[in-house]
Amino acid sequence: MFLSTLKSIFNIDDLGNRWGVRILYLITVVLNAAIHFNPYADTDFTPLQSWAIEVYNMTEYDAEQYDALMHSIPINEGNIIYIISLCVGFLILLASAYIYAGLYVRQFRKDKIASIKDDDQEVINYAIEHLPDKPIKPFELFLRVLLLVLFSAVISIPFVLITYSFMFIAIIGLPFVFTAPVGYLSGDKGLFTSLPYSVKLSAKYYFINMRGIGLILLAVLVADFTVPLLLYIHPTACYIVDAAVTTWLWLSFARFAATAYCTMKDFPIKGNKRPFAI
Repeated sequence: MFLSTLKSIFNIDDLGNRWGVRILYLITVVLNAAIHFNPYADTDFTPLQSWAIEVYNMTEYDAEQYDALMHSIPINEGNIIYIISLCVGFLILLASAYIYAGLYVRQFRKDKIASIKDDDQEVINYAIEHLPDKPIKPFELFLRVLLLVLFSAVISIPFVLITYSFMFIAIIGLPFVFTAPVGYLSGDKGLFTSLPYSVKLSAKYYFINMRGIGLILLAVLVADFTVPLLLYIHPTACYIVDAAVTTWLWLSFARFAATAYCTMKDFPIKGNKRPFAI
C-alpha cells in the first residue's frame, strides 16, 4: 500500500501519452536552471547581509547614521535582476503545476468516457452529453491557468507572510484547501467558489490528504538537505539537479492534488466506508 501510494504521487510521467508531460517537465527545468546562468544576474548578496547586520546591531538610535544607512542600501542592478529572475522562476513552476493538474483531471475524465461500453452509439453519445463531469476544453483550460497564475502572483506576498507567521496553522489547514485550484482548473467551479467547495469535499478525507502531503514534504526536506551538497562537487551540476528535483516535486504535488480531487469527487465517503485509497 505504501509503495503504491508513493508511485501514485511521484510517477509524474504517467499521464496520457506521456510526451506532453515530458515536454512540460523539460521546459520548466531548462527555464529554472537558466536563472542561475543569467550573465546579468548577480547572486552575491554579501554587502547587503553586512548592511543588514550593521542596522540590526545599532544599539542607539542615531538619526544621521540611520538616514545614511537607509540611503546607501548596497544592492546593485545585478541583484535586482536575480531577484526578479527568482520571482519569474516561481511563476513558471506555478504555471507548470497548474497545467499538470488541469491535464490530469482532463485525462481522468476522458478515460471515464472511454470506459463507456455499449453497442449503441446513440447511447454512448447521450451518456457523454449528460455526464456531470466533462473534460475541460484546452482553450478554456489555458485561460483558467493564465487567470490563476495572475491571481496567485497578486496574493503570493500576503499569502507567504501569513503562512510564515502562522506556519503550524497553515500546515494543519493545507489538506482542506490544496485542491481548490484543481476545482477551478477542472471547470467545475469558479475562481472564488472553488475554495469552499474544496473544504467541503475534504472534510472526511482530511487524514488521507495529510498523509500524501506529509510524504511530499518529507521528499522536499530530503532534497533540501542533499542537493546543496553537490555545490562542493560541481556547482553547474548542482543548479541543474536542483531545477530538475524542484520541478519534479512541484509536479508531484500537482499530481497528488488532482488525484485527491478526482477521488473525493467520484468516491465520497459515506458513513464509515473506506473509499479507494489515494
